[in-house]
Amino acid sequence: MTKKNPNSKYGRLNFTERVTIKNMIDAGKTNAEIARKLNRPRATITHELQRNARVMTWHGKKKVLRHTYEPVQAARRAEYYQSKSHRSQPKITPRKREKIDYYLKKKHWSPEQISHGVPRIGVCTRTIYNWILNRNLSATLNDLPLKGKRRRHLRAKPVNPEHKRMMIETRSIHNRPEVINNRSTFGHWEIDGVMSPQDSQSFVITFVERKTRFMVGVKAKSKSSDDVKTAIDTFMSRFENVCDSITCDRGTEFTSSLFIYSIEDTYGKKLYYADPQSPGQRGTNERMNRELRRVFPAGYDFTKITQRKLQNAIQDINERPRNVLRFKTPEKVFTKRIMAA
Repeated sequence: MTKKNPNSKYGRLNFTERVTIKNMIDAGKTNAEIARKLNRPRATITHELQRNARVMTWHGKKKVLRHTYEPVQAARRAEYYQSKSHRSQPKITPRKREKIDYYLKKKHWSPEQISHGVPRIGVCTRTIYNWILNRNLSATLNDLPLKGKRRRHLRAKPVNPEHKRMMIETRSIHNRPEVINNRSTFGHWEIDGVMSPQDSQSFVITFVERKTRFMVGVKAKSKSSDDVKTAIDTFMSRFENVCDSITCDRGTEFTSSLFIYSIEDTYGKKLYYADPQSPGQRGTNERMNRELRRVFPAGYDFTKITQRKLQNAIQDINERPRNVLRFKTPEKVFTKRIMAA
């Protein structure tokens, strides 16, 4: 006789159940079969996978990549949100957002004045600044009395050259696992910058998935760390769930502490740096960039094109059959990998 699970039906999943979910997924079992085994509603299993497995959106359809479910991470995530639910944290409600925007933009108050002077606002000075920096408000730093200049002490301190060198060396391409080097696994990308003329700051960041040779391009306004981060955010908004690592060169646009933090901490991806003056270590990306240059030759000013026009050009590249893919196209192989996951 099967012992009844004390957490059955509507209690929280425990770690043993999460391990069972993983084992049954690996054995090819369906959500319904897992639910029957654990004496749980099927919706509980579905929601658990939606929360903790990767979800890929492709051509407007969402697909849960069930094989990416990991019970340890799922348990940690559940513990984190359970503890977080008991903390008293300021939440940005529509009314609170409207009130803070009013005082910042119409009354020209500083965050300090709002925090201490607006009755029952319930938000500290630092939180207001963070909401501004994270664009949770319509107000920007330019709406502040000193246009954000008082916030310099909150910005990242300059990194000394030796520390920066160590930051890069600890992420050397020589530490990259062999399964990435030999292209045996999917989800590892090379990135590079395709530059405009020197009198134009705009450039294109190209991303190429190593196994399928699928290419993505995102325009960046400049090589500043903020603009590069915006481009990374754009890429991750579509491909975060099929990106496990990024390999890049040591250009200034890819060695800022903000870039490293964005890749590793914000998105939880591995980051590797090629050796100096070694484009061959990112040969796939270099090859695809040459094809892009056939459309936009050296000296082309990328401020003259839209993101859509850039993507159309890259789409043409992705639809060319490749010998290395047995004359299938990167587009077809990439899509097949996603749908088979």
